[in-house]
This record gives sequence, C-alpha cells and structure tokens, in this order.
Amino acid sequence: MLYHGTTMGGLDCIKANSKSHATGKPAAYFTEDRCYALVCCRDRGENFVTMGLGEDGRQHYYERFPDQLKTLYGGRRGYLYLAEPSAGLTNTQGHTWESAVDVPVSGCQVIEDVYAEILDEEAKGNLVIHRYREIDSAEQQMHADYIKEHIGDEGEEMRRFYQEHFSSLWS
Repeated sequence: MLYHGTTMGGLDCIKANSKSHATGKPAAYFTEDRCYALVCCRDRGENFVTMGLGEDGRQHYYERFPDQLKTLYGGRRGYLYLAEPSAGLTNTQGHTWESAVDVPVSGCQVIEDVYAEILDEEAKGNLVIHRYREIDSAEQQMHADYIKEHIGDEGEEMRRFYQEHFSSLWS
C-alpha cells in the first residue's frame, strides 16, 4: 500500500503537480512508509521535514526547535490517501514512489490529530523521535546558526517560518 499525506480532504485523485526530484517534471508523490506520510500532513508553507531513515530501517525525526512536533502537528487534522502500486508509479528511491500522471485514490484515513498519531507510531516502535531537549546543545546551535545564515534562501514564506521558530535560538 502506498500513502500520500496532506491536510486537504475530499480528494479522489492525487494530482501530479509537485516537482519530481528525479526528473524535474511534474509528479505525484507517494511513500510506502506511513510515518513519513504523517509528517507530510502539514501546511505547505511549513516545508520543514527533519526526518529520514536510520540504519535500523525506521524513520528518525529530529526536532530542530523546542516542541517542533507539537507546534507543527498538534491538533491538526490530516488525511492519508491510499493508492495501489501500479504501472504508472515508479519507485524513485527507497520508500518513495512517484507518478507523472494523476493517481486515483483507493481509500483515505482521516487523522483527527496528526501529533497524537505520530506519538502513537513512536509508542508502537515504528518511529524514533529525537526531541530537541535530548539533542546536544552544540548540534542545536549549529542547526540554528545555519538557518540564520541561509534564512532567505527558500523564499519569503520560509523566511517567516524560520524567523518565528528559530530567532530565539540564534547566538
């Protein structure tokens, strides 16, 4: 089963309107990993995903500012759309799939509180969360300083996001 996570309800197909990392052309994205799909249930303006596969085969989420998970996902509704692997989908890397054409939805899971669902995945052992307070202070500062140095690189919307969540961390 493939998942597509979003905050938009009522979809009957996932449109190929993202930019493919592989080809640069329009694509619809999917993942085999439900935990990764959950973190895609966020506002488009908050394109700040700090998660990736660890050597243990599980997703590892790293908070880069205090209470990041709760801030981004707490109390927010999300939708995990399901799609069947088909000839139109290409496995691009690891658990990631994409399609150059719109993909019909085969089902949908409504997630009333994405944060609570992420914590549930952690409790089941499917996800490892590295909370901000547990991360070495030198590493915390390195990430905050990097963002400060590159605050305008991703456009005005992300600049506002970084200013809101990181300015108190800058040295």
